[in-house]
Amino acid sequence: MEIPFVVGGVLALLLFRTLVKRLLYPRPIPGIPYDEKAAKRITGDLPSIAATYKEFTEWALPIGRRSLQYGSPIHQLFMNPFTKPYVVIDDPREVSDMLLRRPKEFDKSISAGVWQTFVPHATSAQSTTPEWRAQRKTWQDTMHPDFLRRVVAKNVYAAAKDLTRLWEARCLHSKGHPVDVSEDFSFAALDAIWTATFGDRLNLVDAQIQMLETGKQVESKGLDMHSTVQYINNLANTWRGAFWPALARWRLKRSPDYRRYMEAKDREIDRILLDATARFQKVLDGSSDGEEYDTCAMDLVLRRNMLAAQKAGKPIPDPTTDAGMRDELLLFIYAGHDTTSTTLQWFVKLMTNNQEVQTKLRESLRSAFPSETLPDVTDLVTKDVPYLNATIEETLRCAGTVGRIVRVATKDTEILGHNIHAGTEIIGLNVTKWHPVPVPEETRSFSSRAAFEKNGGVDWTLKPNAQDLDKFAPERWFRIDEDGNEVFDPSALIQNAFGGGTRACFGRRLAMMELRIMIALTVMSFKFLPVPVELNSFQAVEQLLRTPQQCFVKLEAV
Repeated sequence: MEIPFVVGGVLALLLFRTLVKRLLYPRPIPGIPYDEKAAKRITGDLPSIAATYKEFTEWALPIGRRSLQYGSPIHQLFMNPFTKPYVVIDDPREVSDMLLRRPKEFDKSISAGVWQTFVPHATSAQSTTPEWRAQRKTWQDTMHPDFLRRVVAKNVYAAAKDLTRLWEARCLHSKGHPVDVSEDFSFAALDAIWTATFGDRLNLVDAQIQMLETGKQVESKGLDMHSTVQYINNLANTWRGAFWPALARWRLKRSPDYRRYMEAKDREIDRILLDATARFQKVLDGSSDGEEYDTCAMDLVLRRNMLAAQKAGKPIPDPTTDAGMRDELLLFIYAGHDTTSTTLQWFVKLMTNNQEVQTKLRESLRSAFPSETLPDVTDLVTKDVPYLNATIEETLRCAGTVGRIVRVATKDTEILGHNIHAGTEIIGLNVTKWHPVPVPEETRSFSSRAAFEKNGGVDWTLKPNAQDLDKFAPERWFRIDEDGNEVFDPSALIQNAFGGGTRACFGRRLAMMELRIMIALTVMSFKFLPVPVELNSFQAVEQLLRTPQQCFVKLEAV
């Protein structure tokens, strides 16, 4: 009797060990490089990610660059127990192909993250379904060029002018010393995106000017909203490296700080929505469609929803109970504020460290707008300034504000010759800052090879403008046309900063308008002089975005 009992115990133990290994330990995808030590840990790559973050205060790009060590543009990460490996793609061409030409094979990942936690009903938190398409269609005209020029541009321009006034005050008070302008950009960007979204002013930059001039703290709802938005944007760190991210998010949403910030945000948005609803009652008499009353993105959508309900004979909807509208509005704020602010921070650092480029950009702007005063908003958004365009593209490339894009395989497929099963999460590095490891052309997808031939069949890494990618050079975005003229070419390099395809960044046009206006007005108003090396670190801090650890500038009015 004892022998069968012992044998049964051994078999049970072996079975238990097998189950533990299958359920908890990483199971690598055959043929794709990975860290062998990580494969032997239940925690997988989490310890090395945590160590990398501790050393560099970012992890996505340093970990992504493992591809250079592996000698392969594709490798895998083991992020959490019970999950498949993440596949990392460090090849701009392959990432672009996945985004642009393979939408039936790869969709936006909706695994629980920042958007799924805080704005679960927004389009950014949803997969590409008929419902998603209907919701996106509701909002698509808020990014129409005509609406942006007619309604939004003047608000962005006002925020940029406020920023120049703040910097004039800083010039007077700094006495020639470098100043940290990271919060200045944050305030100006939130002023711009809040007004563009809600038609309501926060006057954050004005508050900063008052504090500089009076030396006294200024209390305003704008500062409360800024704290709330910053709180949300900083929450990406809350569950980074957590063994059980879902539990970390569950605990977070029950914390007093979370509830306090969310309640403050809800009160302010409810007030704005109800005020707008009352204002639009006048369009329901049928005398006009009320387009002249639109002052922001919310107005456009809210007015159309009210008119559609009236036409269908339905009650006028209460926007405060429309989860899709509330979350989409919040997404405008969360996604549109920090991305612009962070990119502008990288911009002034790049200008400070590239004085010749800065001078050339200023001269190009002065040539395009020769008046002694700053150009008006209409001229700024309509006149073509090729060197400004090139500088913005090069800033986006070098900044790497959003270092990665996550997609999920919707069916069994292949990437660079490797089998990828449905449900596998794909992390695509969306920066073009180094040459990827070369691969045989036949391993690429059919769509990638077809696009390659259509575009001339020349490896992008061999082109002159793709050399010295560690340098900031707007000139790489120019080409010589058939008449021998130098012209701006937005496709000169692969640029995945805004993603691509069906799920590309919805706010791309707004972001480019904000960057254009903010950069033009600040460069025409100030010189960014060199700063001491101890204030000039290019180290990034990765939270939801990659933000420069330091953003000091030495301002001189021009």
